[in-house]
Amino acid sequence: MDNEKNLSGLSRLMFALNLSIILFYSLVCLATTLRICGSFGAYDFLSSIRQIPPSPWRMTLWALGQYLLLCAISFGKARWEIERYEIRLVICLVEILLCAGITSSLEFYYSGTALLVLADLVHYMRNSFYRICFIVVLILLFSFGRYEILYPLTGRIPFSAYLDYYNQTVRSLFAGAESLLVCLNVLLFVLFMILLFTGQKAENSRIRKLNQQLNQANDRLRDYAFELERMTEVRERNRLAREIHDTLGHTLTGIIMGSDAGLALFDAAPEEAKKRIQVVAQAARNGLNDVRRSIKALRPDALENTTLAEALETMISNFKAATSAEVFYDQQAGLLVLAQDEEDTLYRVLQESMTNAVRHGRATEIHIHITRRDNLLTIDVRDNGCGCGAEAKEGFGLRHMRERLELLGGSLTFGNRETLEEDGERGFYIVVSLPIREKEEEV
Repeated sequence: MDNEKNLSGLSRLMFALNLSIILFYSLVCLATTLRICGSFGAYDFLSSIRQIPPSPWRMTLWALGQYLLLCAISFGKARWEIERYEIRLVICLVEILLCAGITSSLEFYYSGTALLVLADLVHYMRNSFYRICFIVVLILLFSFGRYEILYPLTGRIPFSAYLDYYNQTVRSLFAGAESLLVCLNVLLFVLFMILLFTGQKAENSRIRKLNQQLNQANDRLRDYAFELERMTEVRERNRLAREIHDTLGHTLTGIIMGSDAGLALFDAAPEEAKKRIQVVAQAARNGLNDVRRSIKALRPDALENTTLAEALETMISNFKAATSAEVFYDQQAGLLVLAQDEEDTLYRVLQESMTNAVRHGRATEIHIHITRRDNLLTIDVRDNGCGCGAEAKEGFGLRHMRERLELLGGSLTFGNRETLEEDGERGFYIVVSLPIREKEEEV
């Protein structure tokens, strides 16, 4: 921010200095012409230069008018904050044309406005190609804009011809003032460029440092997420262990003890043994209800109220609406009549596959194909995302999917699509093989 303030201050100072230089050349030519006419020395002056000088008023008005327009454009574009690159390019071209017009109006006595425009455009333009082109054009304009270089070709009146009208002292003062103003303009230009490139270098360094901090924060966040997943998994295992201990453990203990008591009384007191067995049966029923409630808590809600096919279509429809990703669902396996654990696994596999495709792969299209051959169900999920780099690594989601499938005797393969497709199309694929059995009745 401080560097921008310094650049802005230097830019204003350069504009003020160039205005002073233009006024210097214009007023010297105007005053000299008026003095020559007033002293009746026009004949001697014309004889020495052998040219008819231009109107000094035309030089002053044209040079000042174009310069004020250049100032208005330069200060205005900083306030307009133009985003379209084409308009910015046109503005830069107009500034270069005005710079050439000012130099021509001053009879090529002064071309330092090229340095002013160059400093302004280098700060304003970001495209490296056009910036280089503008630098070349303005440097050429600055180098060859001086009348002394082009004098043999133009035949115009040099500024020194006006100074020759005065005595040695006045001529030296004017020449010294001219050199001082021109050198000061070059000095300010060099200082502006030094501040500009130093500030850009510092800004690039700051951006690199921020990127490093961001990468470090992402690494810490990734480690935290992994640790959170691990802690969640451990907590869920402990919860399941407590659930099993509180339901099955308690129920089975009562059944064992009641059965032992019933066996002991079977011969001595058959009626009492019968009552004990009835109590054991009721305890088993109660335990079964507790197990069912625990299983229902782990089962997706969508599968509780609808069929698997309806639940999958609803999930895909909601996913498309929430993510704006196109999901192409092709179910060629016929009627999906599966056991409850198979339904849960299939539902979770498709849910995790679509989520990974959008979250990690930034995919916009997902293709799902479900086929069946005899008792082998195959689920093929492919997307057009960015894949997972050079080497496909198994994260928590994929590992969880593999564990679910292995419990049912299934398998999971995955990888980047270019490693599988001959056409080299980018993306990621997941192929699941799941042996299915006849749906069992709920106990």
